Order: sequence, then structure tokens, then C-alpha cells
Amino acid sequence: MKKSRKSTLTDLAKAIGMNVSTVSRALNDHPKISSKTKAKVKALAEEMGYKPNPLAQGLKKQDTKTIGVIFPTFDTNFFFRVLKGIEKVMHDKGYQIIISTAGNSATQEKEACQALSSYHVGGIIIFLSYDHDDPSFLIDIQDEGIPLLFMDRIYEEIDANYVVSDDFKGMYETVSDFIDKGCKNIVHIKGSEEVSTSFSRLQGYQEALKEKGIEVNQDFIIKCEHESEVKSGLRKLLSKYSIEDIDLITCFNDYYAFQALELLKEKNISVPDDVSLLGFANDPLSTYTSPKLSTINQPAEHMGVQASYLLLDEIDKNRKGENYQYQTSMVNTFYLKRESTL
Repeated sequence: MKKSRKSTLTDLAKAIGMNVSTVSRALNDHPKISSKTKAKVKALAEEMGYKPNPLAQGLKKQDTKTIGVIFPTFDTNFFFRVLKGIEKVMHDKGYQIIISTAGNSATQEKEACQALSSYHVGGIIIFLSYDHDDPSFLIDIQDEGIPLLFMDRIYEEIDANYVVSDDFKGMYETVSDFIDKGCKNIVHIKGSEEVSTSFSRLQGYQEALKEKGIEVNQDFIIKCEHESEVKSGLRKLLSKYSIEDIDLITCFNDYYAFQALELLKEKNISVPDDVSLLGFANDPLSTYTSPKLSTINQPAEHMGVQASYLLLDEIDKNRKGENYQYQTSMVNTFYLKRESTL
């Protein structure tokens, strides 16, 4: 006789017509879930024979002294600097780190999470991939008793700890200051619309213009899915507008700014004498360009440190069987003047 498959959170969610996150919260008596919903979910769970993984329940009380870190890629120094902060704390606390990359793919991210789960890690620090649309496997990982901490982007569907930089504020305040100094014609080279950090930085740019009474010129917003598209996008803008029509070019990140700087040099446009150029992140390479790149500092190492302490605190509370309140840590960003701006 074929053995029946054990019901999962995903099975419960499909049967009751709710998302996985809501079902998980109901089973764990989350205060945001109504008593009626909790009772309905728990009744169905009993009917379907759903039981939490006993190993997972045990893991909540254990400390395996190993944590996993999942990066989307390692194509920028930002991730290395975050890792440096994580390593600093984890080494001091006697933890080992297992590192995985997901290639900006939700599928690979799921595989990485499942692999780390099989190693019984105490917790996972993760950067969400661009193409995420189904969080159910992440909820399943939490249901196994493994704490998740999300970096750089907030996923509303998942209750967890988050560490993010204040991208909106950094761009908003910096653009506002430049407007006060006399810059009126400001270009923004934005990143992929699927990336929340790109959206937040664009919002900061737009809000600063609006508050200063400057109409947002849609021609001055250059959409680039990748840094490789920056030159062509900026070249197209400069075919329509003279450089005299532009005071400042702001960029989604420093790598976008590096590409913009290369094109401006190719066109014999002087930075900052003809136009100012601003990056975002404070990548170490920004001090090696000529001129040195002005940028908005994103304290990556500090974010790694903050993430580590939050995750370890959750692991400790779980081990002791204590209640834990999730936190979102918003890390400040600020303008760092170098040579590419006046």
C-alpha cells in the first residue's frame, strides 16, 4: 500500500484559499491574524493531519553554530563588504558560515535554501532575487524552525527580520541639496524596475524635484536594466539635449556612474566642470576613478554587522523558547563628496 504524503503548509494554503504566509501566522498565533481565521486554519490542519516537523521544533531550541548566507551574485563590492561585516560578528561568536550564490534566480535561491536546511544551519541571511513571485518555500524554511533575515529589500509577504538602507532618504536629501545650490536640470539613470532599491532611489529623486517645484522631465529618467545599457541610454539623451542643458547626472549605483563617466570622457565632456556626476553605494572603486566619484554612502559592512546581531538574537530566543519580535533595521545613507561634483 502506498504511503500517503504528509501535508505541508502549501497544501493547507491551497485547500483553504489563503497564502502560505497567512496560514503560517495563523498556526503560530500571530497577533495580526483574527481568532476566526486562526480557528479555521487550525481545524483544517487537524483534519488534513498537518504536523510541524519535529526535527524543526528541536532545531528551534538548538544552536548549530553555523549560519548560511545567500547572495544573488558576487558582481559588486557591496556584497563582499556586507560579508565582511557578517564574518566579523560570526567569527567573534564562534559561528561558521556557509556561503551560496543564487544567480539572481528564485529557482536557484530555493535550491540554496533547501541545501542549507539539510545542513541544519541555525539561520539564513538572504538577499532576495529579482524574479521572486512565490514566497512559499521561504515560509516552509521558517516552518522548519530556521530563522531567515532578509537584506536590502523588504518582502511584505514574509514576517522576518530585515536590514535595509534608507535609499529614498539618501537620494532625496542629496538631490534636494543640489537643487538648493542651483542645480535645476537633473538626470537620473535608474536600474531595473524589479529591484526595490532602484524604485526607492528613483522616488527620492522625483520627490526632491517635486518639493522644490521642478517638473519631472521624463526624458531625464534613463531606464537601464543593467550597467551595460548606461552608455547607450545616456548617448541617446545627449543626442537630444546639449550638455549645457544638464547640471547633474545621478545614478542608481556606482557601477552605472562608472559607465556614464566613460561615455562623458569619450565625448570630451568634463566632469565636474561641464556636468556633475553622482553614484550610489560608495564602492571602493569610486576612489580610483578620475575624477574620484562623489556618491551616496551605503554602509555595507555595518549592514552585515547589524544583520548578524539580529539573526543571532532570534536564534538565541528560539533556543531558549522565548517569544521574539521581528525588527526592520533601516540604515542611514549620506552624501559623500569627492571630485565628480561641484
